Amino acid sequence: MQILIYGCTRLTDALAPILVQDGHQVTVIDSDADRLAILEKQTTLSTVWVAEPLMQDYLMQGDLAGSEAFFSLANNDHENILLSQMASHIFNVPKVMCHLSDPQLQDFYQPLGISVLNGGPDSLSAARDFLEQ
Repeated sequence: MQILIYGCTRLTDALAPILVQDGHQVTVIDSDADRLAILEKQTTLSTVWVAEPLMQDYLMQGDLAGSEAFFSLANNDHENILLSQMASHIFNVPKVMCHLSDPQLQDFYQPLGISVLNGGPDSLSAARDFLEQ
């Protein structure tokens, strides 16, 4: 499965190698070139460095339109929601999941069909289970 991850966070550091080990093709997008380089050295995946935040440019470079799953795992809840909505409604990605740390946002967006990771200890297993649905 082709998977695109936006945001190179600790959750990404843990999830991306597991997804690659499971046989998925993973691309990670972030503005931190150093973190992307470290992640690339740890596992075989593709990375896209965001030099300018023109969303469609880096999403297209990461091949969001051809992705079968998208995870928005940045440290900004509102950015995660926006990108998840774009992935789902504009690019028609079949499986979209975003990280939300604010419980009020989780409560608001889950009934709207947004699959949410809360960053808790079960996040890795929840992400893998989500892909198998």
